[in-house]
Amino acid sequence: MEIRNLRSFVAVAEAEHFRRAAQTLHLAQPALSRHVTALEKELGVSLFDRLPRGVRLSEPGRVLLVEAKRILDDLGTTAELVKRVGRGQVGVLRIAFSEAASGHAALTEAIRTFRTAQSNVELSLIPMASGPQVEALRQGRIDAGFRYRVSLVDKEFERREMAVENVLLALPKTHRLVDKPVLHLADLRDEPLLCIQRQINPDYYDSLMAKFLAANIAPRVVQEASSTIVLSLVSVGMGLGIVSSAMRFRPVQEVTFRQIKDLSMPSPFDLVWRKNHTSAVLTRFVDNAIAVAANQAAAIKAAKKKS
Repeated sequence: MEIRNLRSFVAVAEAEHFRRAAQTLHLAQPALSRHVTALEKELGVSLFDRLPRGVRLSEPGRVLLVEAKRILDDLGTTAELVKRVGRGQVGVLRIAFSEAASGHAALTEAIRTFRTAQSNVELSLIPMASGPQVEALRQGRIDAGFRYRVSLVDKEFERREMAVENVLLALPKTHRLVDKPVLHLADLRDEPLLCIQRQINPDYYDSLMAKFLAANIAPRVVQEASSTIVLSLVSVGMGLGIVSSAMRFRPVQEVTFRQIKDLSMPSPFDLVWRKNHTSAVLTRFVDNAIAVAANQAAAIKAAKKKS
């Protein structure tokens, strides 16, 4: 059954008159009559009893009217859903994030503002280390990922820098170094150190060790763990943690953060996604995240000018 024939049938059934129905649909009456006749021929039944003035639904016509309205309503709902998907207002997004960045202001604000604006989009947030995110994108297991730039991404991916983080020293609030005005690598000599596992970010780990060796310090690493576990271990006095400055967004009650003057390891924090994607909802998410990062960068710049 053709949709136009169903629409013509419903219009005639509701108006109980071909001419009035044709006016409602802005159709010529002969065309409307052909639509109804074609539908009757296709079904092999008479849908109307023709009266001297107007028409009246036959028994088959009354049955068809109920079903035709349902079909047209479903069609309208489906069409609207498809349009909303095309506009990026409905869908599912799988967003990965590295553990160290899970509390990062750029990430949390991007998620919050997007959920507020696009409440019908289902967001699936997936914890995943920075390195594996590239392969997960390539295999289509995630749509985008917030990651530290542990390596360059291939040309098949797009990326936008959300922020640039560095390293901080996490100390128990009762530690003797908390009140020292300026901290240097030399202050960490013989201190028990905690840092992220090498397998999480080999380049970062090797660069960190190289910084100590360049300062003629043999780092006393007592345990490697994930970033959040490092903070937990610091809080119970297991040692001092060298962590991403993004961890300042995840404060732990018994831990404070300090800069080390002669230890700098800038680490860009990126949003990465596939170039060839066709998802309107992903485009909306990326645009929102980029706007959030720009607003935060502008706020930081303004605060520095005031200070």
